[in-house]
Amino acid sequence: MHIINANLLYQAQGTLKFILNDHGIYFFPATQQHRDSKTHGMSYEDDYRGNAVAGLVLPDRVEIRFHQAFPDERIRAIWRSGLASPELAKATLG
Repeated sequence: MHIINANLLYQAQGTLKFILNDHGIYFFPATQQHRDSKTHGMSYEDDYRGNAVAGLVLPDRVEIRFHQAFPDERIRAIWRSGLASPELAKATLG
């Protein structure tokens, strides 16, 4: 699994955005729109057209948006895989 821009978790204060799918997790500043952030086979598009789900890292929790192509259990499995990666080992994410 590719974890892209994990360093933002350790540098930024406040909210970050991310997109994720089976290929990885891509973190980016909250000033960017999810639909404008594409990388390494990951793309969030309006109206469920992309192959990734959108999410937010908030100071006290992580929120992952609904996507009709990603059942809850699939999201949980992808998220657990990401949390097990060395890049996120020191991050305090739920």
